[in-house]
Amino acid sequence: MRFRGLDAPSRILAVATDTAPGQLSLRAKGIMACAILLLYILAVGAYVTYERGKLMYIVEQEHASHDEHEMLTEVNLGLTHSIVTLQMELNSNASDISSQWINIQLDLASFSPDLLRLKATFPAIGRVTESFQAQSAELSKGPSRDALIRLRDTEQELADTLEHIEQAVERKNDVLRAEYAELNKYITVFVSSMNMFGLAAFGVIAALFLSRLSRDVKSLETRAVAIVNGYRGPPFEVRRRDEVGTLMEALNRMQSELRLREQQQEISRQQRFHQEKMAAVGSLAATVAHEVSNPINSISGIAQHTIEALRSHEKLDEDTLCANAELTLKQTERIGLIMRRLSDLSAPRSPDPEPINMNELVRLTCSFIRYDRRLRNIDLVSELDPNLPAVQAVADHLTQILMNLLINAADALEGRAGTGKPTVVVSTRQAKDQLILSVSDNGHGMEPSVLAHAFEESFTTKPAAKGRGIGLYLCKTLIEEIGGCIELESTLAVGTTARVCLPLQTELASLAA
Repeated sequence: MRFRGLDAPSRILAVATDTAPGQLSLRAKGIMACAILLLYILAVGAYVTYERGKLMYIVEQEHASHDEHEMLTEVNLGLTHSIVTLQMELNSNASDISSQWINIQLDLASFSPDLLRLKATFPAIGRVTESFQAQSAELSKGPSRDALIRLRDTEQELADTLEHIEQAVERKNDVLRAEYAELNKYITVFVSSMNMFGLAAFGVIAALFLSRLSRDVKSLETRAVAIVNGYRGPPFEVRRRDEVGTLMEALNRMQSELRLREQQQEISRQQRFHQEKMAAVGSLAATVAHEVSNPINSISGIAQHTIEALRSHEKLDEDTLCANAELTLKQTERIGLIMRRLSDLSAPRSPDPEPINMNELVRLTCSFIRYDRRLRNIDLVSELDPNLPAVQAVADHLTQILMNLLINAADALEGRAGTGKPTVVVSTRQAKDQLILSVSDNGHGMEPSVLAHAFEESFTTKPAAKGRGIGLYLCKTLIEEIGGCIELESTLAVGTTARVCLPLQTELASLAA
């Protein structure tokens, strides 16, 4: 059951922003995601830095190898020039070589320092270098042809050794360049792959998180709208441990509190309606007493006549006694009918919807309402469809709706100045899948400005002693709760018709009138 305008308790509307202990807030989850992303970036950066260190080591080795290669080239050039010079000197067959010795010494001095440095780098040339140094020292004491030949041979051997070393250095350079290219390619591919993987993983995780968050928020919105529209089914399943989960729990508490409030409101309303009915019964007590007193007086008169006849020994024939007995029984049945109607209307009904015979409810309500003094001079006409199906509703609610409409019709006929007798017509009929209940009067009618506000709460044109403006508002609320509707048609000085449309339960059997 839905109550518009119901204010939920403030403790439900105030949703806590702090999560319970052990729960992670959305802010904490965001910080954690950023921290994980930062750690991932730092880990990838550290690994790339380590690999780049290896790359720089290869570059340093390549630079050192290049320096060695240049030194070998310079030594080889000087050594080759010295060999050529010595060979030319030996081929000249000159008897005196002292004149060329200065040039030979200059050639030896041009590469000797580099050769000593190469000796420290390449121990393999140590023996040949020492022999070369020894022969150079021997020639410095006094050059001779034999010494030149030995020096030339040593230089040739040294040149061959340096050539092998240079080739090895070139191969080393090729290997270093290949390692550098391979490692540089690996680093490039690794960084690109890790960047793509990191972005893809972070994007997928973010998309899943936001998608779930959006889905849960949408579910919350849908459930909140459903609760406002009267949903009171199973509570919302709490699937999160953050602010959204706290909001889900708050929504469940709100639904539970609303259900409890509505139950209390319904109980209070049922009690109030029963009190109003009993008050109406009390207000009609004098009229009912008058209706009951007539048959009682008739019974009393018959009994007194019979007693007096017996005491006077007046002979009563059988037909007279039978007529008195039948008259007494008839008046007794009349009293029983009045009391039964009064009892049926005043008895509490089930608060749950049930199949209702609308025609029977209209007859009972009209029979009871006839005793109201406001309808004493009004013709109350019933036009009921005998083939009307049952309607699923709360009997007390339908009774309350019909009584309010009948009382409004009676008030509209008060002080009527038109021609013809004041009349209220109650009719029922079936229109497709709806049951139509109409209450029409030929009273004062309503102006369009009044008709536009007729269903508003607390709106009334009656004096304060006669109405509080909740009759039609309550009727509209009760009718809409079972999926029906109510509409008014009114014309000034002609009358008003209240038409109630109720959905029919097609699976229920038709109840005979």
